[in-house]
This record gives sequence, structure tokens and C-alpha cells, in this order.
Amino acid sequence: MIITLSGITGVGKSYFKRCIIRALNFKNIIIITTRKKRRGERHGLDKYFLTEEQFQRLQKNGTISVAFEFLGNKYAYYTKDLLQTENSITELHYDTVKEFKKVAKDVISIYIKPMNIEVAKKQLKKRKLPKDVEITRLTEIEEQVIEFEKNKDLQQEFDYVFYNDYTKESTEKMLEFINDRIKEAMFC
Repeated sequence: MIITLSGITGVGKSYFKRCIIRALNFKNIIIITTRKKRRGERHGLDKYFLTEEQFQRLQKNGTISVAFEFLGNKYAYYTKDLLQTENSITELHYDTVKEFKKVAKDVISIYIKPMNIEVAKKQLKKRKLPKDVEITRLTEIEEQVIEFEKNKDLQQEFDYVFYNDYTKESTEKMLEFINDRIKEAMFC
């Protein structure tokens, strides 16, 4: 089973992913990107950071899938990671869920919504991004919220919507929810 977590910047995707990996022993599916490493990020653990040329080479030889651009950078996944059968998890840009499900099998897609959008914005600001990037990402938050609320087709691409109120209870609910999906899969 592959769990995908989508939602606006600052909604807790990375946080929930780490919790699920630790508590439920899920494997992390690492995304590939041409984006520059942020402070504290590690190649091969947080993301695979590639040059544009390396990315193009992998794309040309069919090694990667679900390629997309976001804020001027390219992203994709190693196809082999999407075809494996271990319990795995990844963060997924919200508008790539349909493409992801075409390649990966046994996917449960979760869209995470903040109970309070202002908390998500504060979470983004904690990242200490360059000011121009922060402004772009804050604008993107507003646009994504509107897009998701208006676009019923997009909403239907997701199997579940989960509300994060940034409390310990939200974390416990997420872990319980994933654990229930594991149990359901065992009985199918």
C-alpha cells in the first residue's frame, strides 16, 4: 500500500509522514527534484537533489514517472519506487494525484486541510525561506485553497480528506486512520 499526503504548504504533510514512518514502519518514497537543497535537507533522505541534466537523462530513459514542474523546479519519482509492494508513504503535489495513481498501484490518497489557514501560513514562515520564495508560497496557499474548494473533480481524485488542527490529537487520529487502512488491507 502507498499512502500519499497532499495539501497546502504548512499543513503538516512532512510532519505526518515522519510520524507514520516512525510509528507504523512505513518506507519513505523519496521525490526527485531539481530544486536547490534547503538548510538541513539531506540528499537521499529528504529528497534526491539532481541537476537539470541528470533529471532530463532519467526522464529520457524512462527511469522516472509523474514528472511535473512547480515554482520553476522539476519533480518526479523513481518508477521502481511506485511499483513496489511495501507499505510506503510520500508527499504528493495535489494536482498530480491522478497521474500518480496511473503508475502506482494500491494507493490511498489523503488531502490534508488545515482547520485554520493562518496556522499553515505561520508554519511556512518558520522555514525561513528567502523572502521572494516565502511570498510566492503564501500566495500559492491562497490559490490552492480556492482551487481545491472550487474543483469538485480534483476533490474526487482523493480517497480521503483529513483535517489537521495541529494538535497531538490530530497526530493520533492520523496514525489510527492509517492503522485502520492497514488492517482493512490485510482482510481483503
